[in-house]
Amino acid sequence: MARAARLKKDSAKAPQLPDAAQKKAGQKTRSAAAKTALEDVQKCKEHGIKTHLQANNTRTNYAGHVRRGREWLASHFETPSCSAVSETWRGDTSENSLVLLPATAEIHADNDVYEDPAFKYAFESIPNRCSDKALALFMSLKGFHENLSKTTVESIRLAFKKLWELSDGDTYRGKWHFNEMKQRWEGNPADSADIYDVLSSIKHKASAEGGDRTHSMAMTKDYMDRAFRWHQTVCPLEIALQMVQKVMSGARPSDMHLDLEMRTKLTRHLEQVTFASNGWTLWTRCFELVKLQRKDISLDTTILDGVLGMYLANETLTLSKCTSYFEIFLAHRKGWQKKVDKGQWEADLRSNHYKIYPRPNMPACDNFFWMLVWIKWLESFHYGRTLQPNDFIFPVMSANGVVHPGQPISHDTVQKWINESTTGAGIRGNFSTHCFRRGGAQYWFMFAPVGQRWTLAKVRWWGGWADGEQRDTLVRYLLDELYAYKTDYSDALAPISRGADASLAGEQALMRPASIEELHMVHSSVTTDVNNLRNDIGSSCASESRTRSPRPTPPYTPSHEGGHLTATHRPSPRAATSQSSILASQRPAATKTTPPSKNTTSQSLPTAGLVIPRVPVTRPNGTTSPKSKSWKEIIEHWLVGDPDRGLRTPLKDWPKEWYQGANRRFASKYHQRATIALEFINEYESNESRFLAAYPEAEMGHTQLLKAINEARAARGQRISRKK
Repeated sequence: MARAARLKKDSAKAPQLPDAAQKKAGQKTRSAAAKTALEDVQKCKEHGIKTHLQANNTRTNYAGHVRRGREWLASHFETPSCSAVSETWRGDTSENSLVLLPATAEIHADNDVYEDPAFKYAFESIPNRCSDKALALFMSLKGFHENLSKTTVESIRLAFKKLWELSDGDTYRGKWHFNEMKQRWEGNPADSADIYDVLSSIKHKASAEGGDRTHSMAMTKDYMDRAFRWHQTVCPLEIALQMVQKVMSGARPSDMHLDLEMRTKLTRHLEQVTFASNGWTLWTRCFELVKLQRKDISLDTTILDGVLGMYLANETLTLSKCTSYFEIFLAHRKGWQKKVDKGQWEADLRSNHYKIYPRPNMPACDNFFWMLVWIKWLESFHYGRTLQPNDFIFPVMSANGVVHPGQPISHDTVQKWINESTTGAGIRGNFSTHCFRRGGAQYWFMFAPVGQRWTLAKVRWWGGWADGEQRDTLVRYLLDELYAYKTDYSDALAPISRGADASLAGEQALMRPASIEELHMVHSSVTTDVNNLRNDIGSSCASESRTRSPRPTPPYTPSHEGGHLTATHRPSPRAATSQSSILASQRPAATKTTPPSKNTTSQSLPTAGLVIPRVPVTRPNGTTSPKSKSWKEIIEHWLVGDPDRGLRTPLKDWPKEWYQGANRRFASKYHQRATIALEFINEYESNESRFLAAYPEAEMGHTQLLKAINEARAARGQRISRKK
């Protein structure tokens, strides 16, 4: 009790704080906590703006431009005197010096910003009175001296514009000017008149020097087919397809005989074909497609494996299989930030998602098939596991054949692939990595079969273009080609007009009824073909009666159906003779014709421009390729052609009139080439190792090889040798 009384007494003696003082102390504690919380929110805001205001790729590119600009500016202040630097700018034009101003330029006293101490800090986050002049110099250096493209120079301007916009709220936005009232510079230096003058000058320079010369040609469907045939020629892709089929049937990859060299070759060509088919179908830019990862592809292997199995077994897809699809999400599709800025959310942002369906009638462009094959190939023959979400779909493969799943291929690699395939296929022109995007868009807008062409709205959606896209984008891909097509009257003398000015891409010519004149032309053409056939049959009969050992015609000739090479059985000479007798008996007596004499036929001129190059081929330096390579050159001539040596149309695509009738001088060489090429393609499925194992005579040249093939075909009953 005594202790309690003392405590009470002491507490009564203790000084008591006024209520106001106690309240102030509480407010101070709370304000400190609130300040800390607000600072955290501020940091969160800055991080969010930095992370999500721009796409990762754009942010990286802009940061690179700013870094290089700062390094360039700093490099000119390493000398002791700024005046010395200015003299260097004005006078030194050696290779070791960056020429910032033309030698004849003058720096006036009232505009001598280059001597201003603030010039050194012109590219900091907070701009100063010299920032616009420094940026104009940097853009001039890149555009005029280093001759970079107008697009790159514009990107430099936008990089610094964004840097200064985010520096201090609204202070550095809008027109660059000096605020007399506040005695400070405001607005954005990148929006100054000096900057726009430099940018316009660079654009005019590009136009005057023919900037469109570097404009990429479109990778048309025909070019895609030709490049694909080249891949088939130089690499036996059928081996890869057969191995994938065996793996899907339960075989182990380790049980298959595949050496490192062959695996590397197959992987390289499979990746190229898959990349090209996806770029052409999805209309992607290079940076969008190389960054594609496994997590961006949604596919159900339980269903799609069945579709792929039917593909590999050469079975016709049923309707239910044709409606199967997988989905690709282009996470790096350019322009998605603009859609967000305009309030286009979930529905419109679906433009980054693409449902991919089978297209077996377009083998070179069927990214459904090639994507599934490519994923199976990587998983089975490289990784030994399923692809992980962050694995790149198009990974880098080192020189030793090792694939690096975490490293995507580069832009330069894609360009190298394009150059290699176009050169190999004999396609001439300038093709950049944009060629697939242009080619796919133009095909579906203008050149697809009638009834399958897309509307402009569908083209905009699929290509990810905005509704108000300007001429520099949509027109570059579509409308310039269409306008040129509609105003092209180069075929004004053609017997049948394509009517390009009357309908989209000449559809009117395909849909209108045939005129009487056109029917007369068709009748005349058919009559001529029938007469040529009769002459050929008559010549064959006369030739057979003059000799006991006529040169036999190979029983197989090529046909191209559905994008695949097949062999078609031709009637034997005896069947042709019987058919000739039937046709002759059905002809009225007045119309029976006598086969032309030998002298008359020998005077007929062959079609101009036809040539079958000799093998071994002669190189530009005058040397000849080795005989051991002759058979490969024959395969190339058959599938791809050789434009440099006059063979602009592959031999497999030659119509019969090119090696019959007046052109029959090509018949013997044509059939010899067909025999070698089809033996390799059909009998040995384009497997080089098997083919060479069966025919070692190939090392001695194509003549010995042809002899061996004919003997083998005779043993198989595919060729009947006549007794002498």
